Amino acid sequence: MIRSRAYIILGILALLLFTACGQQYQAKNLVKDFVKEHAVEELNITDFTDLDSTRVISDSLFQAMQQNAAQDPLFKNVDFSGKTPSSTLLYIRMRYQKDTLELSKTFYFDKDLSAIIAFK
Repeated sequence: MIRSRAYIILGILALLLFTACGQQYQAKNLVKDFVKEHAVEELNITDFTDLDSTRVISDSLFQAMQQNAAQDPLFKNVDFSGKTPSSTLLYIRMRYQKDTLELSKTFYFDKDLSAIIAFK
């Protein structure tokens, strides 16, 4: 009986781990696809942080990020119109190298990880 509980707990933990890894992979691919489609020049992506969530972005800050993204010289044809934040946003930071500088951009996703809805 104790062993069966241990197997159930281990199974649940393994499932949670694989789910988290899948979301991380999906977020990275969304960012890579976005960069490939919208970057003015090829970027040397060096690293990604872990996928995380936040609730502390206000609507006004979110709108400012969307407006600034449209004017970012690193990307072209960026349009986030119609993309609205949910109460919890997922985000990941992409680190990249430009010339000799190590820079980063933070990308925000809807809670279903179906699209990038802003970046800074």
